[in-house]
Formats: sequence, structure tokens, C-alpha cells
Amino acid sequence: MHKPLQSFHDELNQLFAKACEDHQNGLLDAAGQSYLRLLDYFAEAPILHYNLGLVYYGQDRYEKARDSFAKAVELHPGDADILFNLALSQKKAGDPLGAIDIYKQVLAIEPASIDTLYNLAVCYQDSSQYAEAMATYREVLRQAPQHQSANNNLAFLYHLDGDIEQAVWYYRMVLEYNPDHQAAKHMVAALTGALATSAPDLYVKEVFDNYSEYFERSLVTELLYCVPTTLRTLLDQTFAGRPRFVHGLDLGCGTGLGGQAFADIVEVFDGLDLSAKMLVQAAKKGIYRNLHPGSIAGVLQEVQDTFDFYLAADVFAYVGDLQETFCLLRRQARQDVLFCFSTETTKDTTYRLQKTGRFAHSPRYIEGLAKATGWQVAARQETVLRKEQGMWVQGDLWILRLA
Repeated sequence: MHKPLQSFHDELNQLFAKACEDHQNGLLDAAGQSYLRLLDYFAEAPILHYNLGLVYYGQDRYEKARDSFAKAVELHPGDADILFNLALSQKKAGDPLGAIDIYKQVLAIEPASIDTLYNLAVCYQDSSQYAEAMATYREVLRQAPQHQSANNNLAFLYHLDGDIEQAVWYYRMVLEYNPDHQAAKHMVAALTGALATSAPDLYVKEVFDNYSEYFERSLVTELLYCVPTTLRTLLDQTFAGRPRFVHGLDLGCGTGLGGQAFADIVEVFDGLDLSAKMLVQAAKKGIYRNLHPGSIAGVLQEVQDTFDFYLAADVFAYVGDLQETFCLLRRQARQDVLFCFSTETTKDTTYRLQKTGRFAHSPRYIEGLAKATGWQVAARQETVLRKEQGMWVQGDLWILRLA
């Protein structure tokens, strides 16, 4: 016996209302299942495809979100909101060029949309169309001079282009509207030659949170980064046989790229990093027992463990004055500890903040600091760390042990 038609319609309306309520309350799995059930009856309803796209986007399922929004656009062409979300998903799915075409469609409908202009500029930047990105950021700023991210990104692109004067000008525009912006403060200091002892934690966190999704691909494939493997080779060459360690700590572990090169000789490996998003990537490798969010000093002042192995691959580029770090590591070290790390090289007598925003350290500074804090140099090797704008970055690999 069939249900009355009105009763059936009421049931579907209730299902839609419940789906929307679950969606609003963050119950994405339940909402998505309800939208899919409704699509069995209303396959041509653009609102269902749109809402399902929002669910998938909220679940970080960007390809499925893209497909749902594309279907919604097909059923309801010319809707700026649907197109905007389709472009967002296209970008997140790894297709900034496709997103560019869609954002242009949105601008044809809503030419004054600042969010669309800004996102279009970001897609140009991510696809290395820097001239187009800069022109679009300037258009954003023409309409909204206080737009912090547009000022900051335009400063970065001028810096990348070698126009230091313009880069500083736009970083100072960021600071004019937000005097506490740590990244802009740091970069103004770097570009103007101001003295600094370390990069602000918030600056480092933001840099690597934004970098986390494509960090390894960029570093290894594009910049030819090989510090972990060359540091491991130096360790193996310096000590007879294959040394083994009971408890290691990977300082600024990032995605675990450095830890991977030493995981086979470290029985228990812990890691720490300022970037929570980098730690998410590191956890996927399954090589760390504990992953601590926070700074080197902050974590070392809290943990009770002692360690016989420390690793800091490309970490001290964000710390100029290393005295506190060396002392804290010494305090937590076991007698047979080895401390492996890399530094960028400067001919200055100590360390300096470079125009890149990173610190370089002189070998004389590292050797003197090691001696002053109870360490001694077991090995040092001059090397290249990675490529930057087509040029090799010069550096040093170090292995310290207790004096």
C-alpha cells in the first residue's frame, strides 16, 4: 500500500530541513547522506548539488566538491555564488588555471567583488603568472587600500622580483593598518638591514602553515633540497659502523622529511614544530612517537625526557642567536648525545638576518658558541643546501657532541 503523495512530499521536506539543520550544526556526514538521498528524487535540483558541494568542501574532499558545484552551475548557469565556490574548489583540487577562468566568469557578473579579485590574484601567483598577479593585487588595493593580504602578497612579489624599495613600501602599508603584523615587521627588518635575533614565532608558523600542502614537492623537486640525506651521509662517515640512538628529538620537524633520513637508527623519535599543519603531514609518516606543537625553547622547557640524538635540518635559518637553544639542548642531553644540524653561511663574524628573511651563521660563531655552551664540533662540512632563484644557497652541516 503506497503512502499518500502529500505525506511523501512532507517526508522529503522534513528530510531537507533536517539536512540543512545538520549542515548548519557541522554534522557534515549526516547532512551529506541526506542530500544524496534527496538527489535520488530531485536529481536536477541545483540547490542540492550546491549544498552537497559545501559539505564536501567542509570535509576537504575538494574534487567531489568541484564536481558538485560544476553540476549546480550546469543546472543554474550564471549564479555568481555557485561559480565562486566552484573556483575555490578548483583551486583546492590543484587546478589554479581552471580556477582563474571561473573567477573571470564571476567578475563578469560582479565586477566589484573584492574577494573574487583577490582570489584571482592568488591563483595567478600560485601558477607563477606574477605580472598578472601584481596587476590584480593593485586593482584590489585601488578599491580597498587597507586589504592586508593584498598588500602583504604584493610586497612578497616585489621582493621576489628584486624591487626592494617597493617591497618595503607595501610591507609598511601592512604595518600602517596593522602595526602588530609580525611577518611584515620581520620582512621590513630583513630588507632594511635592521638587527634581529630571531624570526617571530607567528611569522614562522604562518609561513609553514601556508606551505604545508606542497612543502615537500616544492623543496625536493623544485629547489633540489637534500640536507637530510647529506647530513645522514656525514654522520655515517664520521662514526665507524652505524650509530644507534635510544631517543631522538627532531627540532622543527616540519613534514618529517628530515626525520625520515634518520628514522632507521633512532629507536624512539619525537618531533616539534611551530606549524600545526606541518605536524599533520608529519604524523602521516608514522615515524614519530610524540609530536609537540610549539617553539624549540617552549617545548624543551616543558618536556622531562632526555635525548641522545638531536636533529635540526634547515631550522636555524629562523633563529639568529642560538645560545639559548644550545644551552637547553645541553640540559636535556644524555652523555652520548649527537646533535646534527645545518646552517646557512655568512662571512660576518656571528650571524645576520638576510634579505630572504632567514638567518645565516658564520662557522666561527657556531664553533665559539659550541665551546661556550658545553659542546664540541665532531664534524663540519661545507655544502649547498638548496636552490633559490636558480642559485645554490651555501651552507654548513654540523655534528656536535658533548665536550
